[in-house]
Amino acid sequence: MEKFSFESLREQNNKFVYRSYEIVQNSSSILLSFKYDLIESKETTTFNHKLELNIDTKDIDLNNLDNIVFHIGLIEAINYWKIATPQDFYIECGYISVLQLEWFKKLYYNGLGEFLYINKISITQDQFVNFIVDEQNRHFDYIKRETKINNIIPIGGGKDSLVTYELLKDIFPDSYMFSINPIKASRTILDKHPDNSIILSRKLDKKILEFNAKGYLNGHIPFSSIVAFISVWIGLIYKTKYIVLSNESSASEENIVFNDLKINHQYSKSFEFENDFRDYISKYITKDVEYFSFLRALDELTIAKLFTRTKKYFPIFLSCNVGGRQNRWCAKCPKCMFTYIMLCNYIDDEELIKIFGSNMLDDKELVEIFEKLYKSEEVKPFECVGTYDEVNYALWKKKDSYDSDNIPYLLKNYNPKKPIEYNFKIDFTNTNIPEQFVQILKKYV
Repeated sequence: MEKFSFESLREQNNKFVYRSYEIVQNSSSILLSFKYDLIESKETTTFNHKLELNIDTKDIDLNNLDNIVFHIGLIEAINYWKIATPQDFYIECGYISVLQLEWFKKLYYNGLGEFLYINKISITQDQFVNFIVDEQNRHFDYIKRETKINNIIPIGGGKDSLVTYELLKDIFPDSYMFSINPIKASRTILDKHPDNSIILSRKLDKKILEFNAKGYLNGHIPFSSIVAFISVWIGLIYKTKYIVLSNESSASEENIVFNDLKINHQYSKSFEFENDFRDYISKYITKDVEYFSFLRALDELTIAKLFTRTKKYFPIFLSCNVGGRQNRWCAKCPKCMFTYIMLCNYIDDEELIKIFGSNMLDDKELVEIFEKLYKSEEVKPFECVGTYDEVNYALWKKKDSYDSDNIPYLLKNYNPKKPIEYNFKIDFTNTNIPEQFVQILKKYV
């Protein structure tokens, strides 16, 4: 398969257009549809993107919510724009200011940082995308909604969001659990709370696969930023004040620096994005829904320890992207290895092997992945994994727990020159956690 270069694709595809969005409400669901055009020389390919929320809509008023729906379409467009990354991006179905356009330029550039690195694209933020909007387009109203003090907690199936739910459930027993296209692990969790589960179906246009097959550009997108905008819409629909994320402090650490840009696989989970997003939402969309990460003050090790207090989730939780659709840990990828390492000092070996299907620290095939997780001179794997310090502390502590004659293979070759020191200091100052939630968290940590 021929793979096109970034430069050649920009020449052949001279513009991208966000044409329209549509909201269709019936008795049992709300359907959002978005239309985009990719202009390829003399031809146009139209993409249709759909989101469907299953909900009894008899008491749902969708008036004045176009502003957030328009924004969902603007961030979802990144799925299709990145195929050829035309420099000119036309917005035809709404107006936003120059400052708002600059905000999206930053999100597209940083959110596609891994995409830039993988495709070896050297470009500045100003050169990357030029958003073009007409003053005559529709201007959107600021949204005012009477929301109640309750939570919507995005659930991905992994340990972090389950920790958030468990720590909040006694104070907020009516918290909602929200998932987009849930895998079996997530659905199992949601099915245990049927009256408090929110499920959204998200469908990308299949034509995107045709472009991938032709050798057009492909790569990681800032999916959490998409979840962010959708979750604010969900909050307004359900009249719920708080969108409670489960992003930890280490999500802000980059994987590598490339082209003077800190490439962070988790950019849209970072504290920088959280601050930017909160500021944007309150200025331009609504003050009645608040977005923050409940676990931002904590590191991965503290979260892992909290998770192990709830053994009922051991057979259910899953955050492996490789084995997710088969509802299993693949036990061969960086995400599995990292999760195994974070838990290895808090769950005994027998139980851990039962969860993952093997002793990952004794797998000779995983040497390269293992080393990339703890060696700071390596490129940290492009997965949602924590810091080198967290990994090294966990490995040193685990190795120290074994007798010299039964150390697993990977730990035999792990030889820090001195005991690893790690500061478990929990910092509530650099977070957006509301005071009521801080007090809840302090009871546990």
